[in-house]
Amino acid sequence: MTQINPDAELIDATQMAVFDAASDVVGWWDKLVDAVKANPFYFEAEFWVAVAFVLVVVALAKPVVRAIKKMFKQRSDMIAERINEAVELKEDAQRLLAEYERKFRSAEKEANDILLKSEREIEVLKRDTLAKLDAEMKVKEKEIESRLRMAEVSASREIADNTADLTIDVVKKILATSLDDKALAKLIDNSIDNLKKSA
Repeated sequence: MTQINPDAELIDATQMAVFDAASDVVGWWDKLVDAVKANPFYFEAEFWVAVAFVLVVVALAKPVVRAIKKMFKQRSDMIAERINEAVELKEDAQRLLAEYERKFRSAEKEANDILLKSEREIEVLKRDTLAKLDAEMKVKEKEIESRLRMAEVSASREIADNTADLTIDVVKKILATSLDDKALAKLIDNSIDNLKKSA
């Protein structure tokens, strides 16, 4: 839908008035010529009306033209101002776009840096955790090996003690059944001597 411009309506109305006045002037001019031919023109009222009209049109033509020029100038200045505003808005928009693109690139780079730093920290943490776990496993293995050795030694001692006790019990029973008291006393004395020598 086209918007009606009041300035354009005023210009059109002024042009129509000028055209109407010009056609009236032509008509009166023809009458004036006819009147001059028939009578002396300066005695006729139409002549003076025509002269007055021409003078009014001439007197008004300059201000009307000046007003029309002024309206055209104001309109062109307004259009030029709007064009300048549009150009400034476009430049501002381009500056904002460039700034946001720069901020986006900076944020993207910062995010990539943070991601790389996080990956490095995760890698270091993983390596440290694995190293600690490996060290703890080695300590645990040593503790288990030490406990196993101690258990072996303890079991060996216990077996040796049990074996010795069993052997002594068996020997006692055998000796008790096969030796008399004198031989048994001699055997005990020899065993005590052997123990003293080994000590």
